[in-house]
Amino acid sequence: MKSKRLTSSIVALALVAVIGLGYAQWARRAGVAGASGAALPSSSAQPSASTLAATLTKDVCAQAADRCACAAEHGAQLLTACFPERALQLLSRAPASCNAPAFLGARAEALAALERSDEASKAATAALQSEPNNRFARRAQAIVAVQTHDFATSDAALAKLVAEDSKDVDSLYYMALSQRRRNRYNAAREGFLGVLRLDAQHIDARFNLVTLTAAAGADQEAEHDYQELQQIAPVGDPRLIAARSALRGAQKGSTAELPVLHETGAAPGVAPSR
Repeated sequence: MKSKRLTSSIVALALVAVIGLGYAQWARRAGVAGASGAALPSSSAQPSASTLAATLTKDVCAQAADRCACAAEHGAQLLTACFPERALQLLSRAPASCNAPAFLGARAEALAALERSDEASKAATAALQSEPNNRFARRAQAIVAVQTHDFATSDAALAKLVAEDSKDVDSLYYMALSQRRRNRYNAAREGFLGVLRLDAQHIDARFNLVTLTAAAGADQEAEHDYQELQQIAPVGDPRLIAARSALRGAQKGSTAELPVLHETGAAPGVAPSR
């Protein structure tokens, strides 16, 4: 009888430990606030893309002492997390007087990512006049060049950015996207995979892998990448819907590729609704 009670106690303690450990791991990943209101330590320096997007949906800079600097910082974070529309929304809430290079550079890249080329070019030029090495502004100019098929310009600009920082995943992503725009399947695929080796949470790289491989008839690889995309993209994200459609199209024998989307669901060349 004592043996059974001892066994039951051990099992109960083990169950409590497992549940506690599971919650702790989940809390670290989700950034759950502790009793003091501070988030529990995270095993990763950066929050997940979906967590970051949800956190910055509202105007987090409304009460900031320097709203321009705050918007530039958080806008840059949203760009890195593959949410240019939300980055632009946040930047657009800042005072009209914001003209620091960091702010203008982030705004330029957000506009470029959403294919608002003229506005992006103006913001990038303004940023580079004060800060010639501003990476966001330089990348914005490269993105515009990719979109206009000026690949000589985009290749040179992106190669220089990557030479300066070999772990610049955003520039590496646009290098891969440039290869895709030129229908260079192998180079594009390797480029997107390289981005994901550096940042497994890069939604746009994973999305492009799904649609790229699905269009090429690599169904198993496309399905695998779709499953990975589901782990990092927010529920209801248009990229999930587009990726699923690409898989279904491939299964029906269609080889047409979908346009490369961001979280707005806007097709290239179509300005998203404001």
